[in-house]
Amino acid sequence: SFGKYVGAEVLDMILANPETNWLKGTRNEATIVFCDVRGFTAYATQNAPEQVVDALNTYLEIATSVIIKQGGYIDKFIGDAVMGVFGVPVFRQDHVERAVRAAMIVQEELHKKSRDGNKLLAAVGISIHTGVVVAGNVGSQSKMEYTVIGDSVNVAARLNALAGPGEVVVSQQVQENLQDVITTDDLGPQTIKGKTEPISAFKVLS
Repeated sequence: SFGKYVGAEVLDMILANPETNWLKGTRNEATIVFCDVRGFTAYATQNAPEQVVDALNTYLEIATSVIIKQGGYIDKFIGDAVMGVFGVPVFRQDHVERAVRAAMIVQEELHKKSRDGNKLLAAVGISIHTGVVVAGNVGSQSKMEYTVIGDSVNVAARLNALAGPGEVVVSQQVQENLQDVITTDDLGPQTIKGKTEPISAFKVLS
């Protein structure tokens, strides 16, 4: 049960070394995935709270199960957003490809399930960026969480605004890493919050 709250991989690390400082922040290469519902505020306003929670949990269950199955770690839920990480706490050489594959499968599964009438599932946009992060414990003595921070996380989050319902948008770093694996549509230079210079973004087609 505890593994559901902190993540199975983090739980294993705690149990293996309960007295060590393994959670001290370290620099790692990782790929960040953000899933976010378009128009969630309007949906929550127009529907009963019980219906909103039920629809939200269905979406979260699909997204988290796929991300974990593909080797990712669920960092956190931020309202109706899911932040997944590939490459930490367990490094895998193909973490970029795993992240994109997970995103495409999530959209496919959400599309299938949306036919049951859950409009929320057809309104999810996903963004992906890869780069260096600092992974480790963040918090206080009374409340801590294992997470990743850094500019790479911010870019992944800001890119999400470019992803429409059912879409997967990736950064140039992801596109270049997988240019022989994925088919993309170049969205051109995009201005995102927190960046003085435009960044290149691509929509994944297949």
